[in-house]
Amino acid sequence: MRKSFILVCFMIPFLLFSQNRDKRSAPFTIRYGIGIPKSVSSQKFRTAFNGVFETNLSVNARLFSNFFVGVGLQYSHFQNNKQVFVYYQAKDPKTGNATGATLSYNTRMIGNSGFLKIGYDQFFEKGFATFALNTGYSVVNYKNVINDSAEANLPFISTTFNAPYLQPEVSLSFMADRSLTFSLLFSYTTMLSKFDPKAPRFNAIGQMRDRSNNYFMSWINIGFGVTVLLGKR
Repeated sequence: MRKSFILVCFMIPFLLFSQNRDKRSAPFTIRYGIGIPKSVSSQKFRTAFNGVFETNLSVNARLFSNFFVGVGLQYSHFQNNKQVFVYYQAKDPKTGNATGATLSYNTRMIGNSGFLKIGYDQFFEKGFATFALNTGYSVVNYKNVINDSAEANLPFISTTFNAPYLQPEVSLSFMADRSLTFSLLFSYTTMLSKFDPKAPRFNAIGQMRDRSNNYFMSWINIGFGVTVLLGKR
């Protein structure tokens, strides 16, 4: 998928150079995307979680020219880094002593979001490039949390948090027929909240303690999309 994104980056300048100024965006569009997110920025966040998939769906209306605005929903799914969190040495919650049992981690970070999309379509002969900004609010839950009662994780804090986010997005869409396109897409999401390893109970993990945490949680997403074009153009 990274190779696809690199190809898109190289193609966009040539496509814009040969842009078709006579075409206009459809009055209404339904835009769907799905991809695999990759954790970046904060070292603690990168160490803790890998992306499983992210998907979003928006309904949009043309404002003027080729500018459009829309509203949508997004679902983001991350899993603990399996190379770091291989096994957990279980402890008695009352005494704090090891019980001898081991449990494998399967902690998930699930985000459900609503967003506003503002974008612009730039047409070329076989399709269009889209430059958009999604801005919204996300409710994030940590699932399958192992309540490690090590001192570094205490006192326990909530496994749920809410935060606004910004998500610039670039996509390259190719016409399949008059009302349907298929796309390559790239986005960069910045959650306006720092990662707190105490929430998923990771603060006692040795690999986490020496990692920096100087920036908000963020991730890139490279994937594919579909756009349905509605109304006369």
